[in-house]
Amino acid sequence: MLYFILTSSFLLSLCSNVKASLGNTFPTYRYCVEQCREAICDEGGVHYKSYVPVPFSSKLLWSCNDNCQYECMWDTVMVFQDKGWLPPQFHGKWPFIRWLGIQEPASTAFSLLNLGIHLKMFKQFLREVRRTNPMFKIWLIYAMCSINGWVWSSIFHTRDLPFTELMDYLSAFGMVLCTAYSIGMRLLLKFHQVYSLLFTAATVAYFVNHATYLSWGLFDYKYNMLANLVAGVILFVNCVTFSLIYWRTLPQSRSLLAAIGILVISLYLELSDFSPIWWTFDAHALWHLTTAPVTYYYWKFILEDSKYLQKEIPRW
Repeated sequence: MLYFILTSSFLLSLCSNVKASLGNTFPTYRYCVEQCREAICDEGGVHYKSYVPVPFSSKLLWSCNDNCQYECMWDTVMVFQDKGWLPPQFHGKWPFIRWLGIQEPASTAFSLLNLGIHLKMFKQFLREVRRTNPMFKIWLIYAMCSINGWVWSSIFHTRDLPFTELMDYLSAFGMVLCTAYSIGMRLLLKFHQVYSLLFTAATVAYFVNHATYLSWGLFDYKYNMLANLVAGVILFVNCVTFSLIYWRTLPQSRSLLAAIGILVISLYLELSDFSPIWWTFDAHALWHLTTAPVTYYYWKFILEDSKYLQKEIPRW
């Protein structure tokens, strides 16, 4: 179940990358874009004709052709509304109102919220956890993976391009895999070091293979979902195993369960798909909002468990 919560965004993103949507195949839209290009764009469609005034934010992130598509998108939405039809998707995405040139402002803002929580809790971790703690390096890796993931999520939702999409997908996969790895290493803490080394080697090899494959040629969405399925199953098994083993003896396991519980509740949002409220808040953006408390509770578990290890074994 936890896998579907963590990776349902990848399932939805499969649909979001379908280029032929009702909106952009609608005659009104196609005619509007064609006329707009002829009126204000150069032959390549990248730059504007010299006499066209353009806001700096639009010129910075978007080509002339992109802005024609954006303006014609809203003209088409108005046609649909006048006829009493539901708003369509365009190029696999719902229509969003840009803010300062940002493509999906709510998803970007909530991604930055998650990033901010990670940075704040990581700073607290560095203050309160000794470098000699046996899990210090593992949680350091987890922090770097998570911070990197939310940075790329913010960039991708600001501007959807093939490169930002690839980096967002790889970074999100890295977050899921790294979370699974960190819990696995915590479970292996009392076992012989060889098991930890084997688990680390397998995890690194899995990520490298995944990233290499997706970076060559066309993006394979089905393979990406399958790879996330494996990582999600590992994460689910590790979290449940830790909670079942230590529920009665380690109070910090309850913080871990709280994070899992919130993810379960948020499943509805990632399985939903509706046009954005106020053309800003769609299901995916709201899901990013619900991951903020998940981030907090997981870091709460990290801090509590690290302090427990230092108290239980003073030399650490």
